[in-house]
Amino acid sequence: MNDEFYVSLIGEVFDGYTECVFRDAPIYIKHFSIRDQRYIQKYYEKHKNLAVNRGVETEEQILKRLKEDDIWSEADDVKIDSLSFEIKNLKATQKNLFIPSQRERMQKDINEKQREIITLESKRKEVVGRTAEDYASSRAAEEMLRYFIYSDPELKNLKFSQEEFDDIEDYELLNINTQQMEISNRLSEENLQRAVLRPFFSMYLSLCENVNGFYGKSVTMLSAYQLKTVMFGRMFYNIFQYTDNIPENIKDDPEKLLSFSEAQRNKDSGKKFIKDDADATAIFGATKEDMESLSSDSGGKAVSLSEELKKAGGKLNMEQMIKLSGR
Repeated sequence: MNDEFYVSLIGEVFDGYTECVFRDAPIYIKHFSIRDQRYIQKYYEKHKNLAVNRGVETEEQILKRLKEDDIWSEADDVKIDSLSFEIKNLKATQKNLFIPSQRERMQKDINEKQREIITLESKRKEVVGRTAEDYASSRAAEEMLRYFIYSDPELKNLKFSQEEFDDIEDYELLNINTQQMEISNRLSEENLQRAVLRPFFSMYLSLCENVNGFYGKSVTMLSAYQLKTVMFGRMFYNIFQYTDNIPENIKDDPEKLLSFSEAQRNKDSGKKFIKDDADATAIFGATKEDMESLSSDSGGKAVSLSEELKKAGGKLNMEQMIKLSGR
């Protein structure tokens, strides 16, 4: 993506709406805000109660019946919860690892467990089928859609009355939903992060510390995209302020920048294994690439203890250990 795309993206966020087309005329789709959450929840509860009163079972009721019929088991639910707990712990552990190869191996474990969860949840959804919650979510989203569509960029006049909205053809409603999905994809967290790291936004980064001053509005009046933009701005501003020796080639890549910042912080926790005044440092389990990375930051020479053990035939005496430590 070029700068033109990201400038347009930030402009869209600042506007608080996206201009779209319906029946060859412009419409303005308002961006979701924290205040809208209350209305969505209200409509969700309303339609869930309607579904239950009409005999549609809740997910809890269906699962109970499926377990009684041995179609789904308590063990399956426990497995999903267990995997979720493991992933949470693995991510917490990963943040404390300062050796890159160990972080990569940990990420592979996380990815594998996430795939297991997806498989189990897909299986549960297949056997459960449509629930009262599904019906409520669908109808609430449809009902709320009218409240996000305006006829003017000032977002003062709704485009449709309830009667007009009810008369919209299904294919037209699908078209509006598709445009909404495109807005969501375009204003993804990844794209917003990349946007605030573009050169044109650099002058705004320090201003993101004051959310109210940045937009001139109270926080409760801001859209979710506006809040995320300043949140990412503050996050990356702090990284640039307090992280040393950031390579130029990663300064506009959010994923690499976050990983580098995390690795730098974790290296501080690993300094107890590294003596700055030593000629060499040995870290067990580190690869050659890990040691090159660590030594470039510490300014000293780093060696892999496992590699040295191989060279010595699997054993190191005290003299050899002292030599490796640089004494």
